[in-house]
Amino acid sequence: MTSQILYHFPKEFLWGTATSAHQTEGNNLNDWSVWEPGKTVDGSVSGIACDSYYHFKKDIGLAKKLNNNAYRFSIEWSRIEPQQGQFNTKALRHYQAVINECLKRKIKPVVTLHHFTHPLWFSAIGGWENQAAPQIFNNYVIYLAQNITGVEIWCTINEPMIYAWNAYGRGHWPPQKRNLAAWQKVVNNLIQSHSLAYQSLHLANKKCLVGIANNSQYFEPVNNYWFNKKINKIAKYIINDYFFQKISGYEDYLGINYYFYKLIGLGRRSLDNLPHNDLGWPINPYGLYNVLMSAKKYNLPIYILENGVADAQDQYRANFIKEHLKMVHRTIQDGCDVKGYFYWSLLDNFEWDKGLTPRFGLYTVDYPSLKRQPRPSSKVYANICKNNGL
Repeated sequence: MTSQILYHFPKEFLWGTATSAHQTEGNNLNDWSVWEPGKTVDGSVSGIACDSYYHFKKDIGLAKKLNNNAYRFSIEWSRIEPQQGQFNTKALRHYQAVINECLKRKIKPVVTLHHFTHPLWFSAIGGWENQAAPQIFNNYVIYLAQNITGVEIWCTINEPMIYAWNAYGRGHWPPQKRNLAAWQKVVNNLIQSHSLAYQSLHLANKKCLVGIANNSQYFEPVNNYWFNKKINKIAKYIINDYFFQKISGYEDYLGINYYFYKLIGLGRRSLDNLPHNDLGWPINPYGLYNVLMSAKKYNLPIYILENGVADAQDQYRANFIKEHLKMVHRTIQDGCDVKGYFYWSLLDNFEWDKGLTPRFGLYTVDYPSLKRQPRPSSKVYANICKNNGL
């Protein structure tokens, strides 16, 4: 018996999953790989990760089994340009093969150019603090724009505000600085980097779509105290709007990653009534509705490029996906131009400073054997993708 579809999505809606190079490929040599030993919460390192560099055909096949018509992945800058100005044609051919495999399976590749990692030589010359960083990054982008084919949707930078804050504000990620002046310089350079990359990608292909992926969060004041309302408004602007506004005119779509619901201000309010994922993050599907409707003011198409849950036992994931997608459907009904949804992640992977312990994947990965197995929730998502609704 086929269940009735109550929430129908637009005909051309993109149903996808997402990964990133460093988190899945294995054996990358970059600023993160040299930083990781002794620094992650669980003591693990990325190492071979999922070995997806050599198993990409298998992994794209897994996405196809989910009835995905899109797949988001990233290109590892350190593989393409291992030394400044020296480009690796073998690595270029590899990523072209990944794109070709997607196209062969009728899956639209959505390609990210910077997902938190960069080459060691870039770190050695100051990384994103270097005044020349935007042009240096653009040289890498130009090389790809001129030599890669088959990509219609590019994401230049993943979560620039999160990256800048964790690396230069909180100091939890490499290079572990806690300097607000450095943070502001990095943010400005990331803004310039995107703008240059946007122009370079369009120079090579006028019809492509270029944007960023912003980690947009649902903030609420702890209570109605005026001060809490004020700082809640400031937090929303800095995290959710600042980068989008600064790159205005250089974005064809808004990429939104949604994970976080946060209470802002003085006082206390319990969130014990909400389920929490394995990392202790509260799960609030309404927050996605709020974030999307707030982004409606930009009058641009929106792709939800990441939305997922750390859930090793798979107890929340199926309902998590359904409830968040109901909110997405509601925003579409309310006039928000949402074009696609990408679950994070296709596979369990290396979750940055949290290590290998968090399990976000629709497919579980046994790291010693590298064996992939579908979780029960994967069938739920596969049916949604197949039916273009739920």
